[in-house]
Amino acid sequence: MSELSVGNSPELLATDLRRFSRSASTSSASSTVDGGAETPSIEVPLDRLSVLDVLENLALSTRINQINYTVRRKGGEIKGLALRQRDRVLRGREEDIDRLKRRFLTSLSRFEAKWEDAQVVSQREKLAFAFGLGNVFASGLLLGAHPEWFHVWYSVQMCYLMPIRIYSYRKRSYQYFLADLCYFVNILLLVWLWIFPGSRMLFLSTYCLAYGTLAWAVITWRNSLVLHSIDKTTSAFIHVLPPVVLHCIHFRIDDDYKGQRFAGAAELKSLNLWEGMLWASFWYAIWQTLYHIFITVRRKEKIKAGYLTSFEWLRRSYKDTKLGLFVNGLPEPFPVLAFTMIQFGYQMLTMIPCPLWYHSKYLSATFVFTIFMVASYNGATYYIDVFGRRFQKELGKLQSDVATWQNSSTPPSPVASPQNGNSVTSVDQHAAGDDDVDTIDLTDDKENDRPPSSLKATTNAPGDNEKAAMKIERLMNKEQDAVDAKKDR
Repeated sequence: MSELSVGNSPELLATDLRRFSRSASTSSASSTVDGGAETPSIEVPLDRLSVLDVLENLALSTRINQINYTVRRKGGEIKGLALRQRDRVLRGREEDIDRLKRRFLTSLSRFEAKWEDAQVVSQREKLAFAFGLGNVFASGLLLGAHPEWFHVWYSVQMCYLMPIRIYSYRKRSYQYFLADLCYFVNILLLVWLWIFPGSRMLFLSTYCLAYGTLAWAVITWRNSLVLHSIDKTTSAFIHVLPPVVLHCIHFRIDDDYKGQRFAGAAELKSLNLWEGMLWASFWYAIWQTLYHIFITVRRKEKIKAGYLTSFEWLRRSYKDTKLGLFVNGLPEPFPVLAFTMIQFGYQMLTMIPCPLWYHSKYLSATFVFTIFMVASYNGATYYIDVFGRRFQKELGKLQSDVATWQNSSTPPSPVASPQNGNSVTSVDQHAAGDDDVDTIDLTDDKENDRPPSSLKATTNAPGDNEKAAMKIERLMNKEQDAVDAKKDR
């Protein structure tokens, strides 16, 4: 014992103790094996156990505990590292998603800015005018030469006009107008054309709704065929084209082809008004229920916040009429109920002539042509009255600017006019450009907020009135010549 402890370090002492204990255990084990008995375990007599054996066992359990603690600590560190790595990856993904969102919104804003650019708007409206006019020509050509393809032509147009309508209405917060009955009737027509063409009931319902409420809405809602505006052209087409499609299927295509392709139309030999009203009322009830659930109830807060619906638009438009005063004076929720009943009665009233249209192709053609002419007349009124008023306002503003320049002691400079705040240049420069007429905004659907000017600003102004009048007349002549020259081109 003295040899182990004297002059040795603690590490050497522990090593000697373990070697001594191992040798003692080995000698004990070999003595039991030499006896010839094969024992599965090694038994050491208690009197041969030493203090070193006990200490070694205690040191071994302490070492095991240290190893367990180290394993748990390392496991915790690995787990924490994995969690931190996961959070870092998730944060990186969120940052990437936010970056992509910002990039998309920036690109969308840049696209909208280019889309609303004056030159782009002008070019887009020119293309829209050419497209609308070509569409009318192609529709007439198909109706006369190949009526069996007209329903395909209608379906193709709806496939690209409706996405544009949805985008433009959502941009202007008019998306709740898309739940109106006219869109529901167009969906019914498409479902009958391509999914259930053999359904007599669906054909009868669609026919009564299309020739009833949908067609007469051109008159009540003043739909206008304004060819340069895709929005107004779409509104006119979704009300005019469904009756044309049904007229073409019922009167224009061959009976054999109609029996094979549109069995529901071929089966309906005559139109019974009461049956048509019954089935049309069934689909009207379905539409009205869905409209009430998804628009009136679920979107109630957004409608109160300022989003327009057809009901709210009618309440505001006819608030000064007797019917409007009556409906708006009812307590809630009776205005909605009154509006529903009035619309249902209007639908029943417009369906009364449907048997006449169904049994006479001449009356049907006359009715469809009349609806188209009403839309065209509304478009002509829009062009003449609205555009004419705006052009007159711009011309009056220009005359007022000329009078201001003539009465000013300083020469005109490209600064804002004191009367209307618009940037102007000298009258000679404005009159010399042939393309200045194109800069007048004649395409905005909203009324111009600038106050209209008149010739009184020129005639009542002191100074050289005659000279100013001559320049105004010369300017008007040059603008008219420029317009005529562009028309000739």
